[in-house]
Amino acid sequence: MKKLSAHIVTGCIRLLALLPLKVHYALCAILAWLMRSVVRYRRKVVETNLLHSFPDRSPEERKQILKGFYRHFGEIIAEAIWFGGTRSKERLRRQRLCEFVGLEEHRKELEGTGGVMYLISHCGNWEIFGGWFQYAQQGALPYREDEVIAPYKRLSSDVWEDVMARNRFWPMEGFEGYVESRNVLRYTLEHPERRVFLFNTDQYPYRNTLGYEVKDFMHQRTMTMTGGASIACKFGLAVVYVGFENVSRGHYRMKFRTIARNASGLTTGEIMERYYAMLQEDIETQPWNYLWSHKRWKNLYSYK
Repeated sequence: MKKLSAHIVTGCIRLLALLPLKVHYALCAILAWLMRSVVRYRRKVVETNLLHSFPDRSPEERKQILKGFYRHFGEIIAEAIWFGGTRSKERLRRQRLCEFVGLEEHRKELEGTGGVMYLISHCGNWEIFGGWFQYAQQGALPYREDEVIAPYKRLSSDVWEDVMARNRFWPMEGFEGYVESRNVLRYTLEHPERRVFLFNTDQYPYRNTLGYEVKDFMHQRTMTMTGGASIACKFGLAVVYVGFENVSRGHYRMKFRTIARNASGLTTGEIMERYYAMLQEDIETQPWNYLWSHKRWKNLYSYK
């Protein structure tokens, strides 16, 4: 029954994806307004996060960031549906939803490394990372699809777990590196040929996992996950911060900044401090381009 439900939802998404992306944007603009002003989806969480992250901004400035966030959140949903339902790589390439910047320099910098840990945030649209090999020009990336591991946190709903798994990495045919986060280390040891990680990092540590307290991220003490940094240190991987700039509606730009060419000489704490310093720069440049609805600072606020 769960499989049937997942097939039905996936079928609906693929039908919706036949519509042009601009139609999705128009529909999700209405959805964004409903979430912000009617349903008030996590409105208190967003307001609390913005208040403490931008203490020097005026109430009106924070209100504008809030509006921009909900508008962007609607666009994320529109893009995720269109991306996940599109089954044509040519259509994906024509849309130019995402471009890579500085790939050649990035490729040269990583030559001779034992692998790469890409640390990803909730800037931009993390749901369209599955198009990684389609966004880049043929042969531009310094590795192959079969070398990639993409950890994820399993959803509580089996139906949506199935749907999202199909949506996120459909262009990478036969992709086997989509691995539940709690199994990443074991999977890595069992598959030594896979040494490229796409690790979403800026979340509050999962229950029963170790975390690290960043001293000052957006003016707050911040507990963070350390799984990606720990693996990078253990295997001596290069560590790269991935920036996700929203250039305009329907167009993102990925930028790469190397944190370390060999993480074995650093601690997980040093890696995370550098990562969050880079993330803060991006957030301050585009403050609405971040997932403010996460209960990011549960160590400090109750969010009631």
